[in-house]
Amino acid sequence: MSDDGGLTDLPLKGDLLAFIERNDDPVEGALIVARILESDDADVDWARGEIERIAASARERGEPGATHVVAEMASQGFTGARERYYELENSILPHVLKSQQGIPVSMGVVAMGVARLLGLDAVGVNFPRHFLVTIGGALVDPFGLRVTSREECMAWLRANRVGEAGAFAKATPREVALRMLNNARMLVQRGGDPARALTLSDYQLLIVPEMYGIYVERADLWMALGAPEMVTEELERAVQYAPSEEIAMRLRERARQSRGGRSTVN
Repeated sequence: MSDDGGLTDLPLKGDLLAFIERNDDPVEGALIVARILESDDADVDWARGEIERIAASARERGEPGATHVVAEMASQGFTGARERYYELENSILPHVLKSQQGIPVSMGVVAMGVARLLGLDAVGVNFPRHFLVTIGGALVDPFGLRVTSREECMAWLRANRVGEAGAFAKATPREVALRMLNNARMLVQRGGDPARALTLSDYQLLIVPEMYGIYVERADLWMALGAPEMVTEELERAVQYAPSEEIAMRLRERARQSRGGRSTVN
């Protein structure tokens, strides 16, 4: 990893940038994430074929629609990974297809992939804490494999005291990939591997170089690695994209405090 964040020598940089430019297929974005997490060894061709197989089976069962898609996935054995929710494999699409378990966003990618092959409009929804999808205009909870409603989701927001602003914003394919990378990065970081978490954030910055929060997270990772000069550099980058002057001031103060720290990187 280079001190500039490693963006110049990321193995899958070209593939991710090409996907970002197209921004047209959440399955392909998820497969790039899988390759990033599996060191390019993910069984992506098999995964594409498996989604095609599920769609073909669904096509034989009747008129396609949102209920039809989730019913087909359920009949194939898919279910939300409730007992092993916080596992990195739940963000790796081939693993999800093999285990038939995943978290909301990875289950949502499968549902969108199947729906699109059936000719249905399928889009991700960046609902807070629980990724949703729309299939043919119907709102779907992919983790529970059921059609839900805006009213039910609004009630959940109120019950959990979560703001409604942006709760039903559409998630483009690149935003789906970003969310998957973010989930993976948090798990890796919690697992005590800040160097790998930094690499995952390198890929995130290819998607959203202006997201100040990623630079703040990177500052914490560099601190864990004992590199205060990089902490300062990341915080100074965060200042450039801070959403308010108040936040920018706090970041400048933190950067000032980090200057002069002694590096322990060997």
